[in-house]
Amino acid sequence: DVCLLARMMAANLYYSQIEDLMFELSMWRCSDELRVQADELHKSSKRDAKHYIEFWKQVPPNEPYRVILGDVRDKLYQTRERSRHMLAHGISDIPEEETFTNTEQFLEPLELCYRSLCACGDRAIADGSLLDFLRQVSTFGLSLVRLDIRQESDRHTDVMDAITKHLEIGSYREWSEERRQEWLLSELSGKRPLFGPDLPKTEEIADVL
Repeated sequence: DVCLLARMMAANLYYSQIEDLMFELSMWRCSDELRVQADELHKSSKRDAKHYIEFWKQVPPNEPYRVILGDVRDKLYQTRERSRHMLAHGISDIPEEETFTNTEQFLEPLELCYRSLCACGDRAIADGSLLDFLRQVSTFGLSLVRLDIRQESDRHTDVMDAITKHLEIGSYREWSEERRQEWLLSELSGKRPLFGPDLPKTEEIADVL
């Protein structure tokens, strides 16, 4: 149940960010690789599958990035709803193949968009919100808890606690897991460095950093 709840929360969070990217990536110029994928998705999409508040009509084929991201949005919606059904009833009529079941599936279309933007001379756009989102998904996965930790978690907690205290925003160690995730996601979305050279460091903290 904990895993299902985490997946439902992650899908809900990512869902709103995908819609933001759909607004941003309105350009028609794209790589052949992305064009082929977008054309296939457009031909196979169901015209009245869902009714969204934004982009509720079928995205036209001359907006290839939105076609790709629209499919991502559909799968996030299905991932969220299937998780909700499973939590409430232990069963769902949404097939698992219509959802994201691992992070690699989620990253694939995002990385496709990134490669296409770079190939078409839009590197500045690629390195904006899209790259930030890619980093979030790579770090937190589909459950908001998949962190690449190579050292003891207590040592990492010590480092994060030192940073938040230095920033005078509280004690990371005393925060709930939800509060920690919220702050980490916020920092990943930001442009400024997490800390400067004036961060007080013990020998242990310096070793981790």
